[in-house]
Amino acid sequence: MLLLNKGTRVNASSKAGMTLIELLIVITIVLVLAALSVPLLLRNKISANETSAVGSLKAIANASINFNEQREPHRYPNNLAELGSHDPPYIDQGLAGGVKAGYFFQLVAGTTGSTGSNFTWSAEAHPVAYRKTGIRSFHIDSTGMILGDDISGKPGLPTMPPLQ
Repeated sequence: MLLLNKGTRVNASSKAGMTLIELLIVITIVLVLAALSVPLLLRNKISANETSAVGSLKAIANASINFNEQREPHRYPNNLAELGSHDPPYIDQGLAGGVKAGYFFQLVAGTTGSTGSNFTWSAEAHPVAYRKTGIRSFHIDSTGMILGDDISGKPGLPTMPPLQ
């Protein structure tokens, strides 16, 4: 027995620690909190990936314009690899490789003139793993307007609505 202030006696075994039941209750509470937070973390990651995809499409648009202005005769790039193969590159190597922040990217050359020069281009982004790395697909072309919608992870299309 331990003697506390004012003569209160406490059994030493009552301070020995948590019982098995108390430990199971604590573990259950932790697991419930984890189960509630995982979907929120996944939604935040998807939102961040979608924001990154839109930013990457804007970077592709700017890089394509710069590429065109520095060519004689003027033309747009044929693909993403062409934007990443210059010194210095117009876009980062991850984006030039076609995958960045959970999204696939593709740049397609548009109509060509009599000299074989590209006068237009378009680019699209879609999730690597639908509903895991992203939900919406996106599209941009030489007009600079970004389009986006949930089309089940398929490549972005020029018929999607503009982003709000």
